Amino acid sequence: MSLPAVAPEVVAEAVAALPGRLRSKLDQTVERVSGWTVTATADGAVVTVDDQVTVTLTAPVDAADRVVCTCLLAPRCLHRTAVLAAAPVLDPAGEPPPAVEEELPALAAAGSPGEQVTPDGDQERPVTTAELRAVELTEGAVAGVLAHGLPGAGAVLQADLLRAVHQARAAGLPRLAAAGTRIVEQLRAARRPAPDFRLAELADDLREALLVCHLLRSGQGNPVAVRGVARRGYHGVGELRLYGLCVEPLRTRTGHVGAVTYLVDQRGTVWSVAQARPGDPGAARNPANAPVDLGEVRLSLRELSRAGILAADASASVDRRLGHGRAVRAVRTDGRGWWAEPVAGLWREPPADQAGRWLSARERAVHERPAGHDLAFLDGVIGGDRRGLLLHKPSRSGPVLVLAPQDDPVLPYVANLRALVDHAAGRPVRLIGRFYGPRRVHGLAIAADWLPHRYEGHVDLGVDRLQRADLPAAEPAGAAPPEPARPPLHLLTHHLRRVVAAGRTALIPDPDRDLRALLDAQLPTAAGALAALRRAGQGRERDAFGRLAHGDPAALASAWLTAACYVEAAGALATAEAWR
Repeated sequence: MSLPAVAPEVVAEAVAALPGRLRSKLDQTVERVSGWTVTATADGAVVTVDDQVTVTLTAPVDAADRVVCTCLLAPRCLHRTAVLAAAPVLDPAGEPPPAVEEELPALAAAGSPGEQVTPDGDQERPVTTAELRAVELTEGAVAGVLAHGLPGAGAVLQADLLRAVHQARAAGLPRLAAAGTRIVEQLRAARRPAPDFRLAELADDLREALLVCHLLRSGQGNPVAVRGVARRGYHGVGELRLYGLCVEPLRTRTGHVGAVTYLVDQRGTVWSVAQARPGDPGAARNPANAPVDLGEVRLSLRELSRAGILAADASASVDRRLGHGRAVRAVRTDGRGWWAEPVAGLWREPPADQAGRWLSARERAVHERPAGHDLAFLDGVIGGDRRGLLLHKPSRSGPVLVLAPQDDPVLPYVANLRALVDHAAGRPVRLIGRFYGPRRVHGLAIAADWLPHRYEGHVDLGVDRLQRADLPAAEPAGAAPPEPARPPLHLLTHHLRRVVAAGRTALIPDPDRDLRALLDAQLPTAAGALAALRRAGQGRERDAFGRLAHGDPAALASAWLTAACYVEAAGALATAEAWR
């Protein structure tokens, strides 16, 4: 049983009210919350600390009086505060938590496909005092994360971030609030044994938050894009004739397990139907078999990925997630294979244009990115070397490296890719993947004329498990060409992520060797950004007694943001060139 979601301001107020002697013990107490018994009730949950102490949460936990502890120190007690600090963040829109929202393929549209509703007057509206207050709180909290790193980003610093999230929501800055929420979820995942924590994703979220703050302060950029568009409910999109593409399992750091099915309409627009619920990833071995209702049609997400649907008066959210349930009017029709129209049209778009679509969408907020923005539709011949599965393209361009989206042993991604390399090398294949970098994709599904008919057209690499009898004998294949040299941007990326992980102490070793390597590679801007980051991290003066004074967190955050934005822009250019 998981804890009910808690509003960010409730957590921030509880941590602020905690006495100093108890605040120093908060992180250790939060680590023990996972061992306390959580019992579901009709209106929330009860957490049993021991024989005498319980914490009762009444959902929705959007006020301080909806969390009650039975100990003598309540409400300024460790038990109550630790439970609040361990609970997921409440989404005011009543939709899935942001961590689930970001992992469902985001597809921004409002009203009609491809359009985005712009609040009237946002183009001219100046930055308000409330927005500047949210910017100040966010900048201070993020600067603290960069100064102290993961070891210092405990419950107290997370409460500062949640206070900034609350202020951003109140000021009408959904993009900044979403970034702050993701940072908190990532920090919590990093401080507990969560295998789905990704340091690169945390660094991206920190860059996003600081960049939005900088744009709001300076007045640069499109005001609507900087402020962001809040997630809305479902809107009517008319009649849709849809055909399944593939299904992908979901595992989120908030403990949600589910799957998402991609579909395409007659115009080649990608939609999705998703379902995610709290649960143990190890227990839910195949969430794609969970049933979903589309009007009178009831079928699993895996079946939906191979079927056709005719929906009248269909509804979808801003990211083109289709509404489902008994209120939808829909009937099941025959599906279409990947070589039949309109599905086949997705593979006619050149890979360079597909990569450009993905890179352009990365400039938008996570929940505003268009549907299927990162999906790659590729044809080629299976190959392999020490790097893994390679997809050799018929053109002169080099091979595409196909990686597993998740290495969870419960999911068959890794086993399927190994089987294809060992027993299907040299065979033609059609692939749906997710762009991951320069000539790199995460493999989601494949189709080929040599696959058995029992797979009904294609194999979902994260759901179906290939058997040796399903694969033909490998054919001789030529050696893969060596991977072309890329700009050594990883040298600067390495230092940026080290700062996120360890704080300013990561910059104590002098990075002169990496500076010289960047200059030798004709990347003077990258070298300058690294030098500025080093000065900001090492620039600490001594007080009158010879003790090292605290460095300026704002200067470190500014230098880190400059370097991170350079890496993002230069990496996008290098990636686009690689896909050409």
